[in-house]
Amino acid sequence: MTEAPAVVDAHMHLWAIPTNPWYAHLQPFAEQVGAPHLYADFTYPDYAAAAQGVRPEALVHVSATTTPGTFLEEARWIDEVADAAGLNLVTVGTIDPDSDADRVVADLERQAASPRFRGIRVFPALDTAHPAVPVVLDWLAEHDHVFDLVCDPSSAADWLALLARYPDLRVAVEHTGSPDMLSADGFAAWSEALTALSRRPGLACKLTGLGMLSGALDAERLRPWIDRTFAVMGPDRVLFGSNMPIESMAGSFADWIEITLAAAGGLSAAEADRFLAGNARDLYRIDA
Repeated sequence: MTEAPAVVDAHMHLWAIPTNPWYAHLQPFAEQVGAPHLYADFTYPDYAAAAQGVRPEALVHVSATTTPGTFLEEARWIDEVADAAGLNLVTVGTIDPDSDADRVVADLERQAASPRFRGIRVFPALDTAHPAVPVVLDWLAEHDHVFDLVCDPSSAADWLALLARYPDLRVAVEHTGSPDMLSADGFAAWSEALTALSRRPGLACKLTGLGMLSGALDAERLRPWIDRTFAVMGPDRVLFGSNMPIESMAGSFADWIEITLAAAGGLSAAEADRFLAGNARDLYRIDA
């Protein structure tokens, strides 16, 4: 692969295992998908080695904790890692949705005390009827932070209806709208949902997670999904992200950037720069 251009990685993870036992679901997931290597340290030197020719100008670290009550510890650790390595890194945190409303707000405020904080995602995905949802969305809208939306084709319509109450909220749809079937029917359902999501102003889409869908970072297999994402969302609303190390279950960081650059080959130089870096810089307000 030739040297890749500079990018802003809009979705990546770091962890240290077992030093930080915050990822209770990671080992079962790694075993389930036949990728036991995922349950191992993935620190910044590991990320940099995986990136090879890719030159990340900035990183958006997304919380991946699944052990209850540990996300604040992870947030402090990520700040320490970024400080020590001098990284241009911002964070998307999380909350415990089963906490009461006062605790949810307090935890949001604690995370927002870091200058790196940019928003929240809740994983696994929440139902729109969950009582924590309006608490989080009200707070994000009031403080002008980003909502990283975890939804799939079956829940997109419900989320759109709810988000209509927050017209100024900045929203990033994670993992390309989480298509759940690598089939003609799955493609049709996902395309319909993504088209509906695209009609909401201020909503962007992270081109990530397709390796989890396909099980292989295969250009021919993924090209229709990538092409459709650009056609529906437009290059000004699609963000490059690696989802490393999770995508390594399907291939390498180098594979993913090669596939996305090839798929984006029809973009102008300015559009390609928006996709690879500018859109993420704007959405997450990252200084160059």
